[in-house]
Amino acid sequence: MTSTRAGSFSPFHSLRALIAPSGSKAIYGAYERPPYPIIIDTPTPRDIVGAWRFSDFVMGATVYGSGIVWSYIISRPFPQLAQRLLVYHGISHLFFALSVSLMITIPYRRLTGFWDNGLRWSKPEDKLRKYDNTSEFEKSSIWGWIKPSKD
Repeated sequence: MTSTRAGSFSPFHSLRALIAPSGSKAIYGAYERPPYPIIIDTPTPRDIVGAWRFSDFVMGATVYGSGIVWSYIISRPFPQLAQRLLVYHGISHLFFALSVSLMITIPYRRLTGFWDNGLRWSKPEDKLRKYDNTSEFEKSSIWGWIKPSKD
């Protein structure tokens, strides 16, 4: 698999969650490994906050900023100030909730291997070896020479 790692570290990388196609396969089996290596299998909230990148903040600010502009545009036709404020605050808070949820979801997917985290599998053809941590060690040690009989 050939890819560039520089793409996953750009400040606009997390915005790809809104515009990039995610591929034809959306659901992975329980024993099938994700497309990128797993950093943490079950991240805690502290792990998610610790994994925030600059691109996540750019994405959150872009979504929230566009929500503020969009809510201002939508609230303009209303005649009364109370109606304008109600629409403005409702839409802007909706976009704020969307930006916060994206700032939690993208690092979670990055840590669990379902989003580009800058890492690549060393052997892309091994589809079902998600938790195999010993076979490479066994092949390079004395245990690679000892083979059990197939009887």
